[in-house]
Amino acid sequence: MSGDYHSIWLMPIAEQEQKFASIVRDLAKRFNSPVFQPHLTLVEDMPRSCEDLQPLVEQLADGVASFQASVGSVEESELYYRSFYARFPVVPQLKLLKERAVDLFKVGSLETFMPHISLAYGVTQSDEKTRQIAALQSKLQGLNVTFNRVCIVSSSQQTPIEQWKIRHEATLAS
Repeated sequence: MSGDYHSIWLMPIAEQEQKFASIVRDLAKRFNSPVFQPHLTLVEDMPRSCEDLQPLVEQLADGVASFQASVGSVEESELYYRSFYARFPVVPQLKLLKERAVDLFKVGSLETFMPHISLAYGVTQSDEKTRQIAALQSKLQGLNVTFNRVCIVSSSQQTPIEQWKIRHEATLAS
């Protein structure tokens, strides 16, 4: 059943993905939280096959150039999958991709879109979390992140994190 759920992720260039992955691994050690591939979710938890989604993802990426967005802040919330994250403003290219995604996949909304790359899942409030947020805020705020791929991923809240896997990539124009 978990293989039937897919999400659509926007991915940074490989070098920056590795930088975020290093942060995720460090925080996972500090907080005993799961390790996952850093990403910016455009659409989550669709009970649709990868094969069904492939032509839609190609349409989503068609004619869209890779682009940069700057980290606005490092924040936290009480939500498991958004307990510790780098937040991005809704720059024109992110807005365009989200509007296209809502239109193509018939789920989500621009009004509730909060672009971010999670850095840790399930981290509860603590002094150490506050210190790490401040440290990463200093390190990441204003960082220009280049996004160049839209991916179909076997992932959902019902799928164990260690089973999340990119199944298809559509490259944004250079």
